[in-house]
Amino acid sequence: MQSRPTFAVLGFRPHTYWTAVVALAGDPSAPQVIERRRVVFADGHERFAYHQAAEVDAAKAEAFIEGIRTATAANAAHEIGNLIADLRRDGVSVRRAVVPTGTARLPETLEDILRVHARMHAAEGAFYRDVVAAGCTALGLQVHRVVERDQPRLVRDLVGVDEPTLEARLKEIGASLGPPWSEDYRLATQAAWLHLDEP
Repeated sequence: MQSRPTFAVLGFRPHTYWTAVVALAGDPSAPQVIERRRVVFADGHERFAYHQAAEVDAAKAEAFIEGIRTATAANAAHEIGNLIADLRRDGVSVRRAVVPTGTARLPETLEDILRVHARMHAAEGAFYRDVVAAGCTALGLQVHRVVERDQPRLVRDLVGVDEPTLEARLKEIGASLGPPWSEDYRLATQAAWLHLDEP
């Protein structure tokens, strides 16, 4: 049986009001998920910031979004801080977090974003990923960003395995933990895996 590690990296897979998070530890060749959680950082009026902004006066839309940003980043910091405190009580220190990014290119102006529904969805994806990153930064964590769709390839390159082997390892991790082991947790694990070998 593997001994309990003393350091872990947090990996995230955010959504529009919650994020999957794992605490990953150990050697990159045989990592351990020592904690996983669903962290909710937005309630009803803090969800879908851009969709809501489209319904308010145009002159107030930007301030409206920034208000949601401030509130949700604080919520995220609070909930992630609780996780870090729980790990610390178990003798595990956390210094780094990995929050994925997307690839959508958005217009520079809020007006142009709000004009097209698909752009609002893309903007919200980026917004809430940034919220989680901001929450981690507020806690003093070193935050790394990685394009989510690149994660599997980068992990394979890091540990020198092919795609079936990586999938088998992720399946083994899930089997050792038991359910839930959704795609969100698998992607959060891959995010953390990319920075597990750093001091």
